[in-house]
Amino acid sequence: MNTKVLLICLVIFLVSLTRIFPHPPNFTPILALAIFGGIYFPNKISALILPVTVMFLSDLIIGFHSQMYAVYGSIILLSLLGNMVKTKNIKNLAITGFSGSIIFFITTNFSVWLSGGLYPLTFDGLIQCYIMAIPFFHNTLISTLLFLSILFFSYNFAEKKFQVLKKI
Repeated sequence: MNTKVLLICLVIFLVSLTRIFPHPPNFTPILALAIFGGIYFPNKISALILPVTVMFLSDLIIGFHSQMYAVYGSIILLSLLGNMVKTKNIKNLAITGFSGSIIFFITTNFSVWLSGGLYPLTFDGLIQCYIMAIPFFHNTLISTLLFLSILFFSYNFAEKKFQVLKKI
């Protein structure tokens, strides 16, 4: 098996496990993986497929919910956001991680509001939905920045050590 394919499969497996095992709400590496894939994969289809595959495989085990289309759509948006990063440095990584967390927050909570089950379909209901979601944003932001940094520094370290990674 190709080393690159094996590495990608290993990443999918390990990141899937982070969603299956107990963790604080919204504290997973999925958003970071989507952004990272958008930044590093020259094949943009692969960048989109990797995080969606991780989500789908772990959702097969933990279950799907009615807002999954918004979650999956947000993940695709974050891969595209990562694709827009031209200079790979810590500043751009932080800006992209922060922006990606905000995009995920706005998109998924808008979907929750739009479903009409918890909040009235009014402007006040939308604001209430966003306010009630603020405690979850902390974990989203911290985990995205943390895991994006881990992926970034680990990949840069590994790229220096293993010649095969230079072309991923």
